[in-house]
This record gives sequence, structure tokens and C-alpha cells, in this order.
Amino acid sequence: MALGFGFVEIGSITPKPQPGNSKPRMFRLIEDQGIINRFGFNSIGIDAVEENLKAFRHRQQTEEEGQKSLPGKRSNSLASRDVFDSFSKITVSIMKSVLRFFFPPFPKQPKSLLGINLGKNKTSTKETEDYEIGIERLGQYADYLVINISSPNTPGLRNLQQSEPIRRLLKAAMRKRNELPFNENHSKPPLFVKIAPDLSDSELEDISNAVIECDIDGILVSNTSNQRPESLESRNSDEIGGLSGSPIRHLSTECIRKMYKLTGGNVFIVGIGGVGSGHDVYEKMKAGASVVQIYSQMTYQGPGLVSRIRKELSEIMRQNGQHDVTDVIGLDHDEIFWEKKLKRAMEV
Repeated sequence: MALGFGFVEIGSITPKPQPGNSKPRMFRLIEDQGIINRFGFNSIGIDAVEENLKAFRHRQQTEEEGQKSLPGKRSNSLASRDVFDSFSKITVSIMKSVLRFFFPPFPKQPKSLLGINLGKNKTSTKETEDYEIGIERLGQYADYLVINISSPNTPGLRNLQQSEPIRRLLKAAMRKRNELPFNENHSKPPLFVKIAPDLSDSELEDISNAVIECDIDGILVSNTSNQRPESLESRNSDEIGGLSGSPIRHLSTECIRKMYKLTGGNVFIVGIGGVGSGHDVYEKMKAGASVVQIYSQMTYQGPGLVSRIRKELSEIMRQNGQHDVTDVIGLDHDEIFWEKKLKRAMEV
């Protein structure tokens, strides 16, 4: 979060601990700027994760309370009866103000959001139970929840994307989400579903209908791919597992474009797949993504990638006369884009 991410997602988390698939299970495709993984939902289990989340939220709350109390501490010190002590503190305060004028501090970053991605145990035989357990146990710590039904590394998991199973799952997940207590903002965490990029047009249409019918808040588009483009050059390209990174950038962007159109731009989309530059973000936003996630390119470009993307994106938007991300989201869809833009203008 301190690196500048607007949100961070953990998981996938399964109810019971499981080791995942045997190692080696992650392979770099250096020549292609991609990765193949077959982790298989390796997870420490929901009990351990819940303890970690309790500690994280407690630490976060303590830090926020500490920051709120700082102004009061300063005013109390100035009210000291010791004249010399007060004079010293005033002098130090003036010096700090002068230093801040010449060396302004970095602006405080807004609070990052925490997403919790839920998965299913490999040995589980129930369609919805593992996800319901995850929502019930971890939902109170989440800023948003993700139902992951698209990993290619858990046998049978992608079958949950089919017409009837996905409806049963999303309805059960939404019921369980609605049972959660309200948070401090008097709301409950949005519920998203994560889909594969390898779906046919008819499957995408069916999923979009299910998402709308079940009132799901958003879609993560997309997970890793089973496809192997002919352009791959790495010797690791034949490894079994899900392909991510640059090789699936266009595949995932096209999937975003289709899903945005199918939902009429009315469902929040998180764009994932091969994001490594401001231009990549811009293309995914034009296709219909409101935000993006980064995975594989962090491996190749390091933590400085976040700042570079933000700088590049702002420069692209400036060159195109765009001042807000809403001027970009869905731009590839003329009719939907201008309809939404007109609606926003009328609401002002």
C-alpha cells in the first residue's frame, strides 16, 4: 500500500490450509515478459488469515487515532506554564514551518482499499459452501470481496462459470454478503466475481446476464489464460498452468471491451492482464475498466512501476484534453460513453 497502490488484493484464500501444487510451479517467460503459474490456491487457511487481518486492521486503526490526536498534543504543549519551554517549542515550530516551505512534504496518500479474494479447497465437493464460509469469516475486514471461479489450476473450478452453477453461487454469495454487519461507513463490502479470458462470446453474455440478475457489484476481467500464443519465444512456454503478463494483454482488453458492452457500462470492471505502462492502463480504461491491477509486470519492472504508470497515464490524458478518468472509461463505446456523460452532466 505504501508504494502508492489505490487498492491491494490478497488471496485466493481457502477455508482449510492447503499446500497447492507441487514445486516448481511458477515459470518466468523472460523473452515474452510473461509468467506461467500453477500454484493451485496454496493457502494458509482462513483461521490464520483472519488473525493476520485482525492485527492489520487494529494497527491501521491505532495509526489513524494517533494522527488525529497530534494537533491536540501541539496545542497542549503551547499552553505550558514554563515560559522557556514554550518559547523553545515556538522556535522549533517556526523552524519546521520554514523547512516545510522550502522542502514541502509529500502529500499524504489517501487510504488504500483492501480486497479479499476467496477460493475453493481442492478437496471440496460443495459448489458454494467454501465461498460462503469465506464471506462470513473475512467479510468484516474487507473493503471489497472477490469470488474467484476462474483459476485454471484447481480441477473443475472453471465449471462454476457455466450458466446454472454461476447463478447458484452468486445468489448464495450475495445472500451471505447481505448478512454481514454494516461497517463504519454504514455499508457492506462490494462483491465481485473474477472470470477467465478464455470464455466464448456466448459464455461471456451468459455471465453478464447472471451478474446483472444477481446484482453483483463488479467483475474482475481477467484471470490467467490457458491459451499459448504462437508469438511466445520462451522455453518455458510449454509449461502447464495459467499464462499472465504481456502475452495476454490484448486478450484481456478485448474481454473487458465485450463485457462492458454486454453490461451496458453499468457494472464496475477491474481490468487485469499485461498492465505494464500508462498506455496499457489507458487502453483498458477505454475498453471499459474503471481501475486496473498489476501482477506480472511488477516482477519485471519493480516497485517503481506504479509511479511510472501514474505519470504516463496523466500525460496521455493531458495530451488528449482529458481531466478526469471518467473522460476515458468506456471511450471505445461511443453510444454508451456519451449517454453516461450526458447523465453525469444532468446530475450536476
